[in-house]
Amino acid sequence: MNTQEIQEILNHLIIGITALYTILMLIDFVVGIVHLWQKFTLNIENTTSEQSQMESIDIKKSLNLENQNQSTNRITSKPEPQPDNFVSIDVDKIDLRTARKIASAIKKASKSNPDLIIKQKVNNKCVPLAWLQAQIKHRLELAPEIVTPIIRELAPTALTSVRENIQHSNIAKTGKRQVS
Repeated sequence: MNTQEIQEILNHLIIGITALYTILMLIDFVVGIVHLWQKFTLNIENTTSEQSQMESIDIKKSLNLENQNQSTNRITSKPEPQPDNFVSIDVDKIDLRTARKIASAIKKASKSNPDLIIKQKVNNKCVPLAWLQAQIKHRLELAPEIVTPIIRELAPTALTSVRENIQHSNIAKTGKRQVS
């Protein structure tokens, strides 16, 4: 056996080993793709079942939210004002001390509805009067049946009846007070 024959045998051996590794890599690739496809189909099945579960959970949550909204609508619905005893509230007439008292009273009265609570401190600093007044006005719009009696009790100077408004407008127009 001369060197040329040995070289040819080695070349054929290298080609055979390379072909064998190529075949093994192709088999591994195909097996990997098959496993990936199986996982993908299982994942799709799980996703669809999870989506149906999530949809049923979403439906339950929306039903719960509707029930909660209906229960809070009873609290936040505005009663129709009667023209005889309609009272307007001028929140701007409330001073800082009274605004703090009103905020505390609203907090005590609204244990069932935490949306009505007015924070008196933000970042460990007392909030300004204008902010408190704006919050009281907002809570008055949300739940007048809770906030109005509190303001009537703690800040009677902020109340103005319709008759007083009419009298004030008549005084402004004529310059004279009319006796009724």
